[in-house]
Amino acid sequence: MKARSAAGLMAATSCLALISGLLPAPAQAAHTTTKVISFTPRLAKTPTTVPDEVIVRWKPGVSASARLSTRRAHGTVKVESVGLARAEKVKVVDGSSVSSTVAELNADPRVDFAQPNFRYTSNTEPFPDVDINAPQAWATTTGDSNVVVGIIDTGIDIDHSDLVGATWTNPGEIQNNGIDDDGNGFIDDLHGWDFLNNDASVYDGVTCSGGEDEDFHGTHVAGTIAAQRNGMGVVGVAPGVRVMPLKALGCDGGDTGTVIDALNYAKAEGVKIVNMSLGGPGYDQAFKDAIDASGILVVAAAGNGGDDQIGDNNDNAGTSVNNYRQYPGGFTSSNILAVAAINNVGALSSFSNYGAASVDVAGPGQSIVSDYPRDAYGASQYVFLDGTSMATPHVAGTAALVLSANLALTPAQIKSRIMSTTRPLPSLSGKILTGGLVDANGAVLGVAAVRQATTMTFSRSTTIITAGQSVRLSTKLTQAGQPQAGRTVKLLRYAGGWKVACTVRTNSVGVASCLQKPTTNTEYYWRFDGDLGLTSSLYGLTKSPDVYVRPTISMGFSPTRVRTGTKTVVSGKVSPTKAGRYVYLQRRSGTVWRTVTKLKVSSLGVYRLSFSRGVRGTFSYRVHFNGDSSNAAQNSSVRLLRVS
Repeated sequence: MKARSAAGLMAATSCLALISGLLPAPAQAAHTTTKVISFTPRLAKTPTTVPDEVIVRWKPGVSASARLSTRRAHGTVKVESVGLARAEKVKVVDGSSVSSTVAELNADPRVDFAQPNFRYTSNTEPFPDVDINAPQAWATTTGDSNVVVGIIDTGIDIDHSDLVGATWTNPGEIQNNGIDDDGNGFIDDLHGWDFLNNDASVYDGVTCSGGEDEDFHGTHVAGTIAAQRNGMGVVGVAPGVRVMPLKALGCDGGDTGTVIDALNYAKAEGVKIVNMSLGGPGYDQAFKDAIDASGILVVAAAGNGGDDQIGDNNDNAGTSVNNYRQYPGGFTSSNILAVAAINNVGALSSFSNYGAASVDVAGPGQSIVSDYPRDAYGASQYVFLDGTSMATPHVAGTAALVLSANLALTPAQIKSRIMSTTRPLPSLSGKILTGGLVDANGAVLGVAAVRQATTMTFSRSTTIITAGQSVRLSTKLTQAGQPQAGRTVKLLRYAGGWKVACTVRTNSVGVASCLQKPTTNTEYYWRFDGDLGLTSSLYGLTKSPDVYVRPTISMGFSPTRVRTGTKTVVSGKVSPTKAGRYVYLQRRSGTVWRTVTKLKVSSLGVYRLSFSRGVRGTFSYRVHFNGDSSNAAQNSSVRLLRVS
C-alpha cells in the first residue's frame, strides 16, 4: 500500500484467489472489471508516532486522583482510555517533547510504563505466485461458516460480489435500530466496527490523496482469505469461513489505540484467528501486552523492509539503515505467527523481511490478485498487489481451514499444525524458523474432525422476581473442561411450547447470558446445537418453573381515617390480571396476619370491598395472593387504617 505518512506497522497483501497460478485469471463477467494498480510504499526506518500523544499504563492500585495529579505534574491531560487494563492515551500540553515526557513518566513510581502512540499503516509493494495446495485442501474442507477470521486493517467493501455472504454477522444485533442489542458496548455493530471513526460502517468509500480507495487494502486481504466460489472473480483460501471487518487503519494509517481496540473486540466476540497485515518499526509495549492477553492466533506480516525496498532481518533489534525489526511480526509473543513473502519461483521476495528466530513461515506475496472496492457504478474490481501483507492472509486462510477441520482446536494447536507441515524451500533455509512455505493441504490432512462432548451450566441472577423486573439467565459452554468461545447458543422458554427467547454467542471465557422479563412463572433451558467439532448439549430443562414471578398488587383505603362503625373502601389492582381468582384482605394481630375476608378479582384485574371496624385504634392491613401455577404468592404493601 502506498505510504500515507512515515509509517509504523505495515500490511502484506497476497490473496489466494488465483491459487498460485493454478487457476485461470479472473473472469471478465458483466459488471466486473479487473483493475491493475501498483503501489510503491516508502516505509520509514524510524518509528512514526502521533504528535503530542503518549500511551500510559498505571501500576495496579493507583487511584484516579493520583493519576490526575501525575498527569498535571508532567504537563499532560487524558484523551481517552485504551483497551488495555489501566492504560490510557494522554496529550502533552505544556510544550514538552513526547520523548522527554515518556522519559519523565517512566521514572515516576506510579507508572508501569509510558510510550509514544505509534502510527501503523498497511504494507504493500509494487507489482508481479507459489502453490500452497489450497484446492487439494478443499477435498477435506472449504471452511466452516462457524469459523470467523478477524481482519484488523483498513475497512472492507463487504458488498463486493466475492464478499457478499463471506462477512460475519453479529447474531445478537438488530440492524440499524440505534440500540446496543447484545450489550457489548457497540451500537448496530452488525458486521464489525470502524475504530477510526467509532461507528458501525466498515466501508467508507473515501479516496486517499494518492487516488486509491481508503479501504482497498482490507478488501484485498479479505478476498484472499474468504472470497466466495461464485463462478467469477477470485476464490479465497477458505471460501466457506467468515471474515470480521475491524477497521483500524485509514489513509493516514492507525495507531496503538485503534489496533488494540480492534483486537479486544475480536477477543470479546470469541474470534480465534486475526489477520494483521500491518506493521511498524517502533517497539510498542502496550500493543504486545494486548496481543499476549488476547489468547488469539495473530497472523502477522513480517514487514517489507523500508525506504531501500530491501527486506530486513527481524532478528536484529538494531536501528541501522538496513536492519530494523518490524512489529507486531517481530514481537516474541507465543501466539503470533509471523509471515514472510515469496515469489512465484519459490524465492524469498526481495522486499520481504526475514528472521531465523522471529519469522515463522512464508506465503505467496508477489503479483497477488484479489478484490478491490467496487467502482462508482457498483461493479466489482480486482487488483494485483505485492507485499508481506499479501502473504499473511494466505496463512490466515490456512489457519481458518485447520480450525474448520476441528473446531475444538486451540490457537496454539492451529499454529503448531501450520508450522509442522510447511514445505521446505531452499531459499528459506536459515532465513525463517521453519524454512518452509505454508501448505494448506498438509495442514488439514489428518486433523481429526472428532465431535467432542460438551457441557453447559444453567444459572439465573434470582429465582423469584416481581412482575416488571428482569432476570439474567446465563450458561457456560465447555468441552473437556475448556471454555468454548464464539459459539452460538440459544435460550428457550416454555410458552405453550418451547420457543427461542434469545440467541447469543459465548464470550472469550465461554459464557453467554440474556436478560428476560417474564410476566408469569416460566421454564427455561439453554441449548447448543453442536457443530463440526462439538456435539450438541442442553441444560436447565425442568418440570417446574426456573423463574417464579410474583404479580404486583396495589392496595389502598378510602378514606384512611374513619369513625367506629363507618365504612371504608379497600381497593386495588393485581397485575398480571388474575381474573376470577381471590385475594385475601388480612389484618396483623401481633406477629400473625389473620384473614378478614376474601375478594374476587374482576376481569380487569381490580378488586373492591367496603367494610367497617367497631374498635378504635390504628390497624395494619395487607392484601395477599396465594399463588397459582402461573404466578408465585405475593403480598401488597402494608396500609394503615385509623379508627377513632
